[in-house]
Amino acid sequence: MILSDADLSKLKTKSEQFVYYLAGHLSMFLRTEFNLEMDDLNADLYVNFTQSVKTPSCVTLFKLQELNGVCLLDVNSHLSATVVDRILGGRGSTNPEERGLTDIEKALVEDFNQIILEEWCKQWEGIMSLTPSIIGTESTGKFLQTSPTDAMMLILTMEASFGDVSGPLRIAVPYYTLEPVLSRLLLAAGNDEKKSSRPPRWHDIYDDIPVSVSAEWDAFEVTLRDLSNLSVDDVIEMSSALLGDTKLRIEGRTCFIGEIGLEGEQVAFQVNESIVEAVKLIGKKHG
Repeated sequence: MILSDADLSKLKTKSEQFVYYLAGHLSMFLRTEFNLEMDDLNADLYVNFTQSVKTPSCVTLFKLQELNGVCLLDVNSHLSATVVDRILGGRGSTNPEERGLTDIEKALVEDFNQIILEEWCKQWEGIMSLTPSIIGTESTGKFLQTSPTDAMMLILTMEASFGDVSGPLRIAVPYYTLEPVLSRLLLAAGNDEKKSSRPPRWHDIYDDIPVSVSAEWDAFEVTLRDLSNLSVDDVIEMSSALLGDTKLRIEGRTCFIGEIGLEGEQVAFQVNESIVEAVKLIGKKHG
């Protein structure tokens, strides 16, 4: 599956909504402000992702019961330690030492990770119902073998700040895992675009509705004195070039510009240009 720039743009919009709701959910869970901002959504090879995982780190392996493959949640170790401190009743601050979590700390932070995964799945509920299940943890990316090295991953990177610590939080999902969801999402988005781009439909009931049409020129300016002196049989001279700059007005709005002249014994108007008002009024373009 190949995602275009337009596809990634749609996914970024959806991910921004996920990040917004996740920040609120985690703030409620920790009973303090948890700031979260989306940093990037990109595609990269599995081997590149695992090599970018810092040591130590807090990597959670999880599956989506309805789909194939193993996904990864990578949380900055300092951030995880701060969460543990808060869960244990602390103020959410920790000495930023380079260490992994103990087994007890991993158990404590699992609820935090579960909230992230459930909220991530919730963003797809209109497309497919997904259920996350944590299957393991790692403190480094060196030994991760959950996907082929050349597998393409969709990686959502967020920047979190909590207490006196900030750091990245990443969710990496194989393309082959998410393909059924993305296919449905992009198909639905494409159908919505087609519906919104359909031209206005003409109804037969419109055929006999009378519409006021007039032609006019921007001829010249005249003083109020000269205007007051106009009388019957006076002749006003105008440039013949005005004929090629005739404005056709429909219901008081200028919609077309063209040339007025004679066609046999009839006065005729040739449309040379349409303007925005014409498109709004009748839903067609003329040129």
